[in-house]
Order: sequence, then C-alpha cells, then structure tokens
Amino acid sequence: MKTRIITAVVAILGIFPFFWFSAPVEPTNILNYAFPLLISLISLVSVWELLHSLQMDKKYLVSTPFYLVAFLFPMLARVMRNDLQSYVRIAVFTILAVAIYLFAVIVFQLGRLDMGKISLVFMTSVYIIGANAGVIVLRDVPEYGRYLYLIPFLFSWVTDSFAYFTGRLFGKHKLIPQVSPKKTVEGAVGGFVCCALTTLLYGLIVERCFHVAPNYLVLGISGLVIGAVSQIGDLMMSALKRQQGIKDFGWMLPGHGGLLDRFDSSMAVSVLVLIVSTYFPFFG
Repeated sequence: MKTRIITAVVAILGIFPFFWFSAPVEPTNILNYAFPLLISLISLVSVWELLHSLQMDKKYLVSTPFYLVAFLFPMLARVMRNDLQSYVRIAVFTILAVAIYLFAVIVFQLGRLDMGKISLVFMTSVYIIGANAGVIVLRDVPEYGRYLYLIPFLFSWVTDSFAYFTGRLFGKHKLIPQVSPKKTVEGAVGGFVCCALTTLLYGLIVERCFHVAPNYLVLGISGLVIGAVSQIGDLMMSALKRQQGIKDFGWMLPGHGGLLDRFDSSMAVSVLVLIVSTYFPFFG
C-alpha cells in the first residue's frame, strides 16, 4: 500500500502541469500540444503493454501500425478540434484500412501468426486508442470541456477507491472470482453508489465555484452508469491478464503495474462520457 501511495503521489505531481496547461491555445503555441502529447504517450505505452502481454510486440508487421495510430490520433484530435466530422471520417477510414492490412498480413503469413491474437489486438487497440483520443475531444468541447475531461479520471478513481474500501469493510460475496479473486459484490455496489453521489457533489462544486449550471439528472444517472462501466473496464482487462497468465500489463508504476493497469477504468469511462455528452449535456 505504501508503494502504491508514493507512486500515485509522484505520478499526480508529474502529470499535473500537463493538465494545468491542457486548454487549447493558438496552434503556434507549443503548450497547445502538451496535454495531447501526454495522452498520446499513454495511448502508445498502453498499446505496447497490450501487445507485449500477447507476445505480439515484436511481430512488427502487426504491431507497427498500432504504434503509429496510438501516438498520432490523440494528437490529431487537438489539431482537428475545429473539424470533428472530418476527424471522425479519418478515424473510420483508418480502422477499415488497418483491418484490410491485417487481413493481408494474415494471408501472407498464414500459419505463422495467431489469428485469434491479431483479432484481440485489433479490437482492444481500437478501444484503447479511441478512449484516449476521446479525452482530447472532451477537453476541447467549447466552454465546458475543462469540466468534462476530468470526469473519466476522477470518477473511475473514486469508484476504484470506494469499491476497495467498501469491499475490505463489508465484502462477503465474491463478484467474479475467476477474473478478480479479491473483488466482492458489496465492494462493487459501494463503488458505483459512491460514484453517483460524488458526481452530484462534483456538479455542486462546479456550480458554486465556476457559476456553471450542471444538469444534475444527467450527472446522477451517469454517475451510476459510470460506476458500473468503470468496474467493467477494470474487469475486462483483468480477464485478459488471467487468460495470459500475468499479474500486470507493465512495470512503469510500482505498486500499480503498467499504464494499462492504471488507466483501464478511465478509458472505459471516457468512451461512456463521450457518448453521453454528445446527446445529453452534463453542463449548460
């Protein structure tokens, strides 16, 4: 626990300047690309950790396109922030192009590559890259982006923390022991209930401190869903680790594992928040 806390404190201090200067500014200003660079690096390392766990990181015909896309697309989201429709089109075309490319690799490397692993890499990498790029899209939402992009990080960690402590105090019934032996039903319930309450508190803080009108109904309902989706994101990656027989995806964060171990929940939540905020505004 001590190692986890120290690592968390150091990591927060390290990334804080990137979050502080996360707002989009003039394209000629280097600070315009500081936060996207951080997210691009998280995306790249997370994809590498995934590939490494599947023994596909050195299969360069497969891995190289994912490395390039993982780094470029969060950055491109900032560059094209004023033309999101074109950005989405490029993203869709890129996904289709990579799929066709992988089909070609499978054909010409038939018998030398595991098609099941390639499919898993494709599906999971698209999710990782899309979730990270979504953080930049949320940050660049006019007027309210400064409050939106924090939601995936804050409330996935709130859910994780409350689920842990609730489980330690009251946990008696195992949730899915074959995937995550320590998680309990009581912890899961505590996690998403506390998440819902905290989202309402977040709305109140934003309203009082920044004079922004929150949509409490959307926040409250989303809080419950975020609490569930956050834990699904965690369990999903835990299932992949169990299948591969590994404890952690990486080693960059002592006590936590790799970046994919730490950000698995927030990636799932960023996808959810991106979808919900497109149709139901959290603020304003």
